[in-house]
Amino acid sequence: MARILILDIETAPNLAYVWGFFKEHISPKQVLEDSTILSWSAKWLGDKEVMYLDTQHASELDVLTDLCYFIDKAVMVVGHNLKRFDMPKIRGRCLVNGITVPSPYKEIDTYQVARRAFGFDRNTLEELARILGVDAKGDHKKFPGFELWAECLKSNPKAWKEMEKYNKQDVLVTEQMYLKMRPYITNHPAVTVHGDYYGDIEAIACPKCGADSGFQERRGYAYTNIGKYQRYKCNNCGGWHRGRKTLLPAAQSQHLTVSI
Repeated sequence: MARILILDIETAPNLAYVWGFFKEHISPKQVLEDSTILSWSAKWLGDKEVMYLDTQHASELDVLTDLCYFIDKAVMVVGHNLKRFDMPKIRGRCLVNGITVPSPYKEIDTYQVARRAFGFDRNTLEELARILGVDAKGDHKKFPGFELWAECLKSNPKAWKEMEKYNKQDVLVTEQMYLKMRPYITNHPAVTVHGDYYGDIEAIACPKCGADSGFQERRGYAYTNIGKYQRYKCNNCGGWHRGRKTLLPAAQSQHLTVSI
């Protein structure tokens, strides 16, 4: 089955000279240090272990090298705001550190899924966790707000411990949200085409979760302009899918036309 990696990163802020607090235009000459990767946490979907590594005792190069090792083994990577934040930041810092590109993978962004499929007023990880009733996102009460990042940059070991807890919790929350949202992801990559398959090649399996034919219920038909297909409801994840073999007689299919 496909290896799906749930991922979240934390980054350091840019350090710069500024003149004011509001509507400040900061030129490149004012920047002292660019934003870097502080830590990452990840887990394989369904596994209990939550991995974590930070720059408290390792260089950014080492932190990114280890992260890319796991990304390289993943078929899909899942994260919240993954496409606009996590992966661009990871790729940018890999380029700076001279790390080669991991092997290709599919991206599933729960933030974009929430915006596209649901009408929630806010789509932050914290708010979605509350709405969907999953384990609460960490709030690092010992070091509230920006203080956690500031104290980590000061090498405060207690702050780093809190950062680990916070980063890991985000991964656990993201995994739970992904599982709840998965049935609604209409363009979900097919997990059944990855890895060795030793079952009955004629059996129907869910392309979203991989559940075998015992979980697949025949529920009506799906239609295209030139075909009729068996439709299935997966009673494991709740998703819908259809067969690829048309049920229309060949003679009828040959005489179908398509609007232009």
